[in-house]
Amino acid sequence: MRARERWALGLAAACAAGTFAAAMTLGLPGTTGGLAARILWSVRLPEALTALIVGGGLGLSGLLFQLVLRNPLADPYVLGVAGGSTFAAVAATLFLGTAAAGGGMALRGAAALVGGLLTLAGLMKLAGGKPETLLLGGVVANTAFAAGARMLTVWLSPEQLAYVTTFLVGFIPTPPAAIPLLLGIPCLYTLARFMPRGRGLDLLLLADDEARATGLEVERVRREALLLATVLAAAAVTLCGMLGFVGLVVPHLARLTAGRRHRVLVPASFLLGAAFLLAALTAGKLVGGSWLAPVGVYTSLVGAPVFLVLLVRSSRRELP
Repeated sequence: MRARERWALGLAAACAAGTFAAAMTLGLPGTTGGLAARILWSVRLPEALTALIVGGGLGLSGLLFQLVLRNPLADPYVLGVAGGSTFAAVAATLFLGTAAAGGGMALRGAAALVGGLLTLAGLMKLAGGKPETLLLGGVVANTAFAAGARMLTVWLSPEQLAYVTTFLVGFIPTPPAAIPLLLGIPCLYTLARFMPRGRGLDLLLLADDEARATGLEVERVRREALLLATVLAAAAVTLCGMLGFVGLVVPHLARLTAGRRHRVLVPASFLLGAAFLLAALTAGKLVGGSWLAPVGVYTSLVGAPVFLVLLVRSSRRELP
């Protein structure tokens, strides 16, 4: 591993550790006795674990989508995959009554995964393997799914509506600590699967014929990457709802610091994604005061300008 890559991974790990500590301790209300300890371990720890794992998963998901589609604007939300997962999760909440943050987690997760996979399969078939068409179709699909999810809120009970309204903006819940750890399994599998195969991921940037000439099974690696990216996005949606732009911004930050080799980009994207969402969670606690905005507001405030800059850059590259 090169010196720059070691430095970048160390920086990413330090950012993740620092923001985790900040999310645990900053803005903690002044209390006496054992109440502060109970808040720290019963509320702050599950929130911080959730932000760490969901942010890291979205960072990985965005990296894999951008790699496979060879498009810097790709991410689970822009592609519509997260929109399909969200619509399916809201539909499950409506028809099966799983409105509580902890209730029906397995059911919402299954619905979100099926919705994301069906959306990806449908878009890939319609696009005919053209990344540009897939991206534009994803934007349209995401808008349609967002409208459909909001339409479903008409039939929700008041309790369900309160939960789904926050779900559609994006939030960090306070689940039992075991739940974010369980959702970390897809992240750990993705890291274990692709970190040793970084060179194979690098070869996906070549033309297909050139990549196949090296012995790489291009189609199989792409299918696996797309499947895992969709699973990671669905897991994030299941727990936190719509957290836009994390998967878009984080891979670009990783490339700026760590370079282009995916052996390093994979762990760097996970660590920086965790740090990004933890920082947004901490900002919400410090800036919001008595009015605590959902964390999805802060990720969008950062991500929307970055998306605009990337869009302008891509347009200029295509000019003659």
